Amino acid sequence: MFAPQLVDVPGRWPACRVSRCGSTAAQARLDVPLGPIVLACENGHFRGFRRHDEFRRAGRFAGAFDAGAFPADVPADAPERRVEPSARRRTEVLEDAERCGLCRTPPARHPLRGEDVVRSDRDVWTWLQRWRPAVYASVAQSIAVSRASGAAPAAWRLALPADLREQVVESLHASELTTDQVVPPARLATIVTELTKRELDFAVSGLLIAVCRACASARTSAPLDARSYLRAYVDAVHGGDEALARADAPRWRMMEKIAASGARAAPALRSA
Repeated sequence: MFAPQLVDVPGRWPACRVSRCGSTAAQARLDVPLGPIVLACENGHFRGFRRHDEFRRAGRFAGAFDAGAFPADVPADAPERRVEPSARRRTEVLEDAERCGLCRTPPARHPLRGEDVVRSDRDVWTWLQRWRPAVYASVAQSIAVSRASGAAPAAWRLALPADLREQVVESLHASELTTDQVVPPARLATIVTELTKRELDFAVSGLLIAVCRACASARTSAPLDARSYLRAYVDAVHGGDEALARADAPRWRMMEKIAASGARAAPALRSA
């Protein structure tokens, strides 16, 4: 079973450009099978995307990830290579993104804009209340108990038990934006022979969307049907307006074909 990995990348890197960071150490992160490999400084600031080839045998960073992260030897014409968007296209999608294309949650930290969007304790409190109400309810209850016992810390996060504080940190981290395809690459790789070049280009680059890490993880583990893919396309590309999506008839027809083919591939993937 695939497990997300975070590994150190050898070599000295240019200093991180985020103010007051300056880190020259880098890490590579792979969150989903056939997904993007994100390079970040040791403090988590986005540095760029890297192709899988750089981490396979004979690549620049060969051996950094565990052997099971992705196939070590992949032929030049393998389906996996054909469904990987370019780093430039991924960056373009993130540059234009203000929030997750699926759940509409704004990130606590945008990967391309350096500084945290949610900076102060008040910002975190407000963000949790609006976007993570279950976590907010647990935090509010814990703070109320703490104050009833006579404690009144200036920073409310210091009053939380360690496990709840970790939950808050994870909620903020899971909101960070990454890129994903409407039909995930692992499934898209199984249907490349069913698509024309135009349809495949559309599925790989045209259907590349910005999503939060929470949504990306959920989509990897959940088998989706054709309607779910169409709904994701409408939500992420057309702001939830299906009439607007259908009005672009050529793309809608391509999307219907890609969604149907991707859904039929689901049983084979589950049994693999």
